Amino acid sequence: MSAARSPDSRARTRLYQLAALLITAGAVAAVLVAVLTSGSTAQLKPGKPVPGAAQTLALFAGIPQQGIALGDPRAPVTLVEFGDLQCPSCAVFAEDALPAIVTRYVRSGRVLLIFRGLDFIGPDSARAARMAQAVGEQDRLFQFIELMYRNQGLENSSYVTDTYLSALAGAIPGVDVARALSARNSPSVRAQLVQAQALARRLGLTSTPSFLLSRGGAPPRKLTPASLEADSFTGALDKLLARR
Repeated sequence: MSAARSPDSRARTRLYQLAALLITAGAVAAVLVAVLTSGSTAQLKPGKPVPGAAQTLALFAGIPQQGIALGDPRAPVTLVEFGDLQCPSCAVFAEDALPAIVTRYVRSGRVLLIFRGLDFIGPDSARAARMAQAVGEQDRLFQFIELMYRNQGLENSSYVTDTYLSALAGAIPGVDVARALSARNSPSVRAQLVQAQALARRLGLTSTPSFLLSRGGAPPRKLTPASLEADSFTGALDKLLARR
């Protein structure tokens, strides 16, 4: 029979077991992060196919853009989205509701869509917002933000690199990527983002996506949809469009 182990020996064994457990947990966490960030965001490179590019380009094809606005500026109704490009809920809106809004209302000239970029989530949000605004100066903002929503990475994992941004912008015909990269820190880009943040604060907006809806010269009102599916927006838009 083996001799009974001393209390010191048992304590050392427990410490070794705890250390091994912590090392294992750390390894699992590292693998999880690697899995979450090793998808499309890690694979995006300038000149390579960007997931969702074909659908995105088709959605906005032929619709006029000017800066942060999509559609006919004479449209009777205006819908404003305040979005953070890292926001998962914003991506849900872009996937579930936006195509119907663009196809049914914006393309027909009945609704003007405006995007106001915020950076609530963190540094990657700020980098993305600046680039989006710079691409917007080339009237391709909505293609860029849609592609980013389709290719989001893990929040604030530093995935919003110049390579990532260049890949998204380069997938949009007509975008001068070098010009956009240069312009993202320009006074005009900073002014637009400061304006968006100031407006959000004045309205008391604390989350994204948030929405404003207006008709004609009437003051905009907050729109709080029941969900981020298309039906939660079409009802409000139809009702406002029906007013004389």
